[in-house]
Amino acid sequence: MYNFNMKKFPRFAKKALQFFTLVSSLFFKNDLLTYAAAGSYGFLCSLVPIIMLIAGILIRFFKTTPDSLLAMLNQTPITKAFDLQNVLVSILSVKKAGVFEIIITVFVLLMARRFFNYLTRGFRQIFRDAVPKRPVLAGIITFSSEVLLVLGVALLVFVLNVFQTFINVTGLVSYAPWFLKESGELFLNTLPVVTMFIVIMLFYHFVPGSKPKFSYCAVFAAFCTFSFWLFDIFFHLFLNMGRYNIVYGVLSNLIVLLLEVYVFFILLLFFAECIFVKQFYDILNFEQLYLLPPETSKTPASAFTRFVFKEPESVLDSVVMNLKKGQNIFECDTKSDCIYYVVSGRVSYFENNHIEYYSAGSFFGEIDCLTKRKRQSSAVAETDAKLFCISYDTFKELLDFSSESNKKMVETMNAFYSRANNS
Repeated sequence: MYNFNMKKFPRFAKKALQFFTLVSSLFFKNDLLTYAAAGSYGFLCSLVPIIMLIAGILIRFFKTTPDSLLAMLNQTPITKAFDLQNVLVSILSVKKAGVFEIIITVFVLLMARRFFNYLTRGFRQIFRDAVPKRPVLAGIITFSSEVLLVLGVALLVFVLNVFQTFINVTGLVSYAPWFLKESGELFLNTLPVVTMFIVIMLFYHFVPGSKPKFSYCAVFAAFCTFSFWLFDIFFHLFLNMGRYNIVYGVLSNLIVLLLEVYVFFILLLFFAECIFVKQFYDILNFEQLYLLPPETSKTPASAFTRFVFKEPESVLDSVVMNLKKGQNIFECDTKSDCIYYVVSGRVSYFENNHIEYYSAGSFFGEIDCLTKRKRQSSAVAETDAKLFCISYDTFKELLDFSSESNKKMVETMNAFYSRANNS
């Protein structure tokens, strides 16, 4: 019923389909929608504490006036969801730091960390990073990065505020040519987008333990930023806040902000998954190949997976074998230095008076190869066939990379020894 042929697809289309199938399947397998929801909730929980930290730094250390700070914040949608006027008043009311103020500051820092913790957990799930062996050191590094990020944002806001004040005081705008006015306005409008792109790119590169290439991080950070920018435009184009204000009242702005943040985190994690697939594309394809559903599985999902992955052009460092009908693949007591994958045709496999038939999409010879013993079996091409001979090192790399492949290998070995004991 589900008889597809991947050979009819152009090579580029085939690779693109495999890439997006891998990304989509891993996105849902890793439950990244839940991490995105947790991240958006953590962001809202830590938003006011982070703003308090940044505002406190700007007011105490950079001597920024509350009026100018509020003027800048009023240009963002955050002020519609939170009463930042009271936040600034509470900061200004503290004249000196006592024990209670220090306790509150520590609490603010801990609340601000929730946002970063949810993100790092999601990235650890995507990039299959183990728990750090030195959690105290990892915690110090993470905390230092968060402090630097907060200081960086505070410094950026301070610089923009100084620049805007300088322009207003000197009246340079009235003397500037029209093209400088337009370019300056364009710069200020695109600055948040550029800043978002840079932060996402750095996050993509430094948070995962595998340290993806900067080129991958830059490309997918650009996709993430552009996708969210498009979403934000269309979202506000069709959004009617009057309806939500009637139903939800003062909570409507908070709900809308939560939805926007949730979409942003979905995009952030989705394109992080794209980086992971791009970084480990070959071995992920090999993993899909080894875990292909059997031909007996008749579900549409299984048929689609076999259609996409069962006819690869190559597998890492594999050697291609084109066999004629009746040609021997290997014989008993010969050296076993690879496993075999059937790309096309049919193979008969003899072992301990037992015969198995393998068709396209099947592996055989794993046990002899993995145990590094001489072949205890023989194999012959039943029809004209094409095989991939995959080395021990490549197969071992797959087992180290993929826990599911490791589990399948254990099941294969258990089934083999069970047959051997019963024969």
